[in-house]
Amino acid sequence: MLSGPRLPIELDVLFDPTGYLKYSDKIDSCRIQNEEITNFELDEVILSKSYFKNVKFSGTILPKCEVEDVVFDSCDLTGINFEKSTFKRVLFKNSKLTGAIASSSYLDNVKFEECVLNDIVLDNSSLNYVDISNSSMRYSNFTDVKHKNLEITNSDLSFSNLSDTKLSGLDLRDSEISGITVYPKDIKGVILTGSQSLAFVKLLGIVVKE
Repeated sequence: MLSGPRLPIELDVLFDPTGYLKYSDKIDSCRIQNEEITNFELDEVILSKSYFKNVKFSGTILPKCEVEDVVFDSCDLTGINFEKSTFKRVLFKNSKLTGAIASSSYLDNVKFEECVLNDIVLDNSSLNYVDISNSSMRYSNFTDVKHKNLEITNSDLSFSNLSDTKLSGLDLRDSEISGITVYPKDIKGVILTGSQSLAFVKLLGIVVKE
């Protein structure tokens, strides 16, 4: 069962997070609302036990970031670079992560709810208890991903690249999967509707005639 963020009852309000991060590599037990973190680059930042509400990340590069017990609510993380980062008990809600980079990352107990994840890069990442629901993942890069307890529901994966990612156990019946890229060796055990399965039949070289 997926575990949500564990936040303190009281959070300190943090203003000007960009300025704050110039002197500290950690945001802990804070509430950040209606702020912008712009043109900022720093390795190994720690975001812990905090709530980001309507925060815009612009030109932000945070590789090897550690994000634990954090909520991103109605945030714009378009193009953010989280490469080689760790996410534990994190909720992304109604947020935009178009073109975000989180390749070679580890996601544990992470939920994406009503998010825009188009063009997101999760290549070579490991996922444990990750839930993606009511979200758009069009043209996403999801190659060579190792996953356990991954759930994708009512989401749009159109034209996404899932090469070298095993689909066994994934139930995609209520999601859009037209134009996705997968290898025949990886589709065993995926759960599909009848109409969805016809597209996968072509990958196996089977010709269907009426």
